[in-house]
Amino acid sequence: MIQRAETPGINLKASALPKPVTFAAPVKKLRVIPLGGLGEVGMNMTVFEYENDMFVVDGGGLFPSDRMPGIDLVIPDITYILERRHKLRGIVLTHGHEDHVSALPYIVPRLQGVPIYALPLTAALVEAKFKEFNLTQKITVAKARDRLTFGVFKVDLFTLTHTIPDNVGLAIHTPEGLVAYTTDWKFDHTPIWGDHSDYAKLVEMAEEGVLLHMNDSTNAEIPGYTISERVVSMDIEKIFREKAGRIVMSSFASNINRVQIAINLAAKYGRKVAVSGRSMERNVNVCLQLGYVNAPKDIFVDIKSIGSIPDNKLTILCTGSQGEEYSALVRMASGEHRQVQLKKGDTVIISASRIPGTEHAIHETIDNLFRQGAEVVYGGELDIHTSGHAKIEELKMMIAMLSPKYFIPIHGEYRMLKAHAKIALDMGVPGTNIFVGENGSVFEVDQGKGKWAEKVQAQYVMIDGLGIGDVGQIVLRDRQAMAKEGIFMVILTVDKRQGRLISNPDIISRGFVYMRDAKELINKARHEVKNLFERHAKSKALDWEYVKRALRDDLTKFLYDYTQRQPMVIPVVIEV
Repeated sequence: MIQRAETPGINLKASALPKPVTFAAPVKKLRVIPLGGLGEVGMNMTVFEYENDMFVVDGGGLFPSDRMPGIDLVIPDITYILERRHKLRGIVLTHGHEDHVSALPYIVPRLQGVPIYALPLTAALVEAKFKEFNLTQKITVAKARDRLTFGVFKVDLFTLTHTIPDNVGLAIHTPEGLVAYTTDWKFDHTPIWGDHSDYAKLVEMAEEGVLLHMNDSTNAEIPGYTISERVVSMDIEKIFREKAGRIVMSSFASNINRVQIAINLAAKYGRKVAVSGRSMERNVNVCLQLGYVNAPKDIFVDIKSIGSIPDNKLTILCTGSQGEEYSALVRMASGEHRQVQLKKGDTVIISASRIPGTEHAIHETIDNLFRQGAEVVYGGELDIHTSGHAKIEELKMMIAMLSPKYFIPIHGEYRMLKAHAKIALDMGVPGTNIFVGENGSVFEVDQGKGKWAEKVQAQYVMIDGLGIGDVGQIVLRDRQAMAKEGIFMVILTVDKRQGRLISNPDIISRGFVYMRDAKELINKARHEVKNLFERHAKSKALDWEYVKRALRDDLTKFLYDYTQRQPMVIPVVIEV
């Protein structure tokens, strides 16, 4: 049976994409190029290159900020990879979180069957995502302690604890030396699922000698140690023990540890579990099939049948912890969810940290949840969430264990990278050997000596509906202007031969003023347009582009003088 794409119509065929550019002969230097994740939390992607060989780590997306109206996802710019596609030996995925894999459906079709390697859960999650895009690309399944070969590169996979199983760090053996790549990790000695971090491998790497350490910076500003998932489980259990109504728990769909906690507690307190949200449903099903989530028989119920279940016997697991538009929790908060109408007695647990840029959406969602009558638990006295990222003391331990020659902080906003650089300095890495970069920065190692080289193209590529990369800064700026000040459109009907107005200008205002309540302004603007048109049309006969530009500039000034606002002014000339 053919599975139809849930995101139809996107043209991802390689034949529709630009051909690679031919470049000069390669040089024998190690080149490390982060294309994402340096300056933002998300969009993680790094290129490793040496002579004729290149491989890529991860392919993540970024949540759009409030300054990106209409944008669904931001992905890395892979121009550098496309221009050297003949060198590309493979992609290795560290784990299945969206900020490391969500760009893949847009990137992989452009790379024409490049091999992809991942541990079982990561592979299954990504292949499920591919099916939604009607992609048939398969992923080669590896396991911890495997060695992958990408030309001259030998890459060892080793376990690091995170909020999702099958998370790995990379020991990358290069002709210049060993690179330790540790993104998304913490030292959790009592994990909910799976093994502890592979300390033996870290010691082994240290004994070999680490040329370069690239390390997770997400919590580099936060003192102490990251608490264990076991602590989170105990605090969430207090809510299950004390609340008699329905419990709605929202987390990242890919936070499998939190999913397991919810199932464990629901089973312990005699509750059924309903799942809402496409990505949550997909991930739970994948994890159940692979055995990464353990659940009692018959604990799950269809979200459509929850009306027959007593409130004290029901837990709802859902998406929307970041206030994502159309997510299950946001629809519940706005009263638009088809199956779940929140009421007094319901308790909503938001068990997730806030991704930078989503604060406004989260606060609005919480406000609306309270308005629906629910009690909302989103922080405070209870530890209902723990980060999957190491805090300062753990970062110190990792750097001390590996004792690298060079250090590059990754995976964080710029201030986080700078804070992490200071930690490395405090741990004895020489300041001249610490490199804080940006997306597109090229770190080059030649005969053991590292330095910044040139910077390559690494712009944000924005996904808007069916469009990939066709929205740039100019379009965003226009959207921001329209969202902030509105539109003021002037339509002029002009005699083509004589260059004169045939009728009064038509004016359309959207998001600027309500025309029925601003008749005086509209009449003055119409009179101003007629005067401006006559003046400019005479000075530059029949050059309508000039006339439109001049009208736009002068009318913008007029409207600002009158209202102290600057809508987007759009003059339209119709010749008859």
